[in-house]
Amino acid sequence: KFVEVEKEETLTYLSRFQSFIYRNFKSILSESEYKEIYPSASSIPVMYGLPKIHKTGSPLRPILSMVGCYNHAFAQWIGRQLSELRQPKHMCKDSFSLEFLRDAKLNNK
Repeated sequence: KFVEVEKEETLTYLSRFQSFIYRNFKSILSESEYKEIYPSASSIPVMYGLPKIHKTGSPLRPILSMVGCYNHAFAQWIGRQLSELRQPKHMCKDSFSLEFLRDAKLNNK
């Protein structure tokens, strides 16, 4: 499933991503937003494993932590921009929010 890489290319990816952000977002974002998403440094993503204790032999579930990676700030920013689209417009918080239906007459009955 996983392949060991011959050469670590974080700086190459960082440089490409910086160019992408500059070309596509510099002219349309405010200075503060641009500075927020423009990566100035990058760290290598870290992989670790959490044991699946409910399975025989406790195999590891791979977790890839992208915190500090070159695209982490951009991913957080784009997530905030799209948060309105992710919120369901018609959602019940719990069954208590349906109290108003108790005395409602449905189908004119």
